[in-house]
Amino acid sequence: MKSIFPVIGIIFLSIVVFQAKAQDKIVIDDRTSVLNAEVETLLQKKFLEKNLFLTNSVDFREKCDYYFSTISKTERGYELKIEDCNNKELGSVFAGSNLESISNEEKAVIIFYNFWDIINNPNNSKTESSKSESTQADNEQNITADSDVAEHDSRYFFAPSALPLKERELYYNSLYFLLHDFQYGISDRFTIGMGTTIIGLPVYFTAKYSIPLQENSHLAFGNMLMLGTYGTDFFGNLAFGTYTYGDSHNNFSIGGGHLYFNPGDNTEQTSSAVGNISGIVRAAENFYFLTENYLFNFQSTEYAYRNTALPDGTFVYQEAEYEVNRNVWYGLTGIRFVRKNNELVSWQLGLTHMLIVNSDIPAPYNSSEWETYGFNEGTRMIAFPTFSFTRKFKL
Repeated sequence: MKSIFPVIGIIFLSIVVFQAKAQDKIVIDDRTSVLNAEVETLLQKKFLEKNLFLTNSVDFREKCDYYFSTISKTERGYELKIEDCNNKELGSVFAGSNLESISNEEKAVIIFYNFWDIINNPNNSKTESSKSESTQADNEQNITADSDVAEHDSRYFFAPSALPLKERELYYNSLYFLLHDFQYGISDRFTIGMGTTIIGLPVYFTAKYSIPLQENSHLAFGNMLMLGTYGTDFFGNLAFGTYTYGDSHNNFSIGGGHLYFNPGDNTEQTSSAVGNISGIVRAAENFYFLTENYLFNFQSTEYAYRNTALPDGTFVYQEAEYEVNRNVWYGLTGIRFVRKNNELVSWQLGLTHMLIVNSDIPAPYNSSEWETYGFNEGTRMIAFPTFSFTRKFKL
């Protein structure tokens, strides 16, 4: 009988080679804006010396080829942490409180050696103070899955949160596959975008600048310019600001802005303050509840007419105009499914709902003597199903 030891040796060697190759890439989620192009270049060289490739994109078909590292800031200072593809923490360490004020070369050295120490000594690199703080946080939150970052935290159904896209991230959102929206991260704070329908009209352009206030607190300012025609020229502009509190999995946003809309063709211009309340809650690893709601009020000019019969049998035609208030609540509420095998893809299913509360027709036009042109007084509720598809690209 031939010896089985060479076979065992080959199998063992294959296992060793596979394990050595299993994780040969590392991605860094910088939640503090401590990294810049020079620091990333220096880190890339240092990681390559250890046969690790620093990258900004993830192929989720080979997710377990990556180390997932995070730089965040707490009250104690900057925390560096690494997780594997199953969101299991390999270790974390605090890197002081002045990481942002030192030179790029010093940043690269500190970040690299701390991350490399965690990789070489998983689960042993967390300091005692870090362990106690992490244990206390786990007891308070009783959630371990939230340590990773959601890939779809910059938007709800359509409304933006104050959380930004990262530099060179491209986000695609389609509503009913009729409206197509693209957003691109120029930097870790500045996002631009555009959208249009399947016929190319109307078209809009967006810009958003995000300001991190604290780890779970962000503020953003932006603008959406709308242009196009459907047989009648129109122009619209929405300037807005929004505040988001929470992490990338569980947060709420409150915002406000000013909407100006001119339908064109000498029809009436509209100007209104707009409020927005949105939020998302993680219910399971790949399942979320989310809602976005818009509140606005505007005045509308309506028309009434009457025919008055005179004693001689003739009629006198009269026409008048009057102002009414319209209060509108428009929203989308539903669920988000994130694909388990590719977290860059998600589907949103829900209900679009609109509540319109119109003021009463003013006297004397609310009498039986007058007829109105299509004005609906009182309250109306409209609801219909909605779905959207989203995908993020890391260029």
